Amino acid sequence: MLVAGVDLSVRRPSAIAVLDGCELAYFGLARGDDEILYAVSLLRPSVVAIDAPLSYPPEGRALRDVELELARLGYRLLPPLMGAMRELAARGIRLSRRLQCEVIEVHPTTSLKAMGISREELGRAVGLSSRDLLDAHAAALTAVAYARGLYRRFGPFVLPTARVCV
Repeated sequence: MLVAGVDLSVRRPSAIAVLDGCELAYFGLARGDDEILYAVSLLRPSVVAIDAPLSYPPEGRALRDVELELARLGYRLLPPLMGAMRELAARGIRLSRRLQCEVIEVHPTTSLKAMGISREELGRAVGLSSRDLLDAHAAALTAVAYARGLYRRFGPFVLPTARVCV
């Protein structure tokens, strides 16, 4: 089972990690949406987890239900309408519509916290220190949890409920 994680960015290259089960199949950087789509299409994962908001709050509201619910659970997400997050959300929504597989929204820091994995532990496990590549890997781990049914869903957002692979 192939899954992918994308640490989407609007100013820097976006990082991509593809896992085959728990084994790393691909790590890379992509500058634009076409490069992301090309890299992902080569391996054809069943699920792509994107680190970006994939929806906006309802008209007249600043927050989506997911931000409110996760705050109640002790997690913090930046609102999709706040500053540069608006541009990231627009890119995430556009990209999710172009991918030809199931797409879920994730937040790597929140996923790692939910799985009980520190960023340092993940870095040691995969032999990396690049925050962007580690975030892509954490997003891919969330996709693994999702594929295994170990998650809670809040609209497009997926929160893992168990530790996987690390």
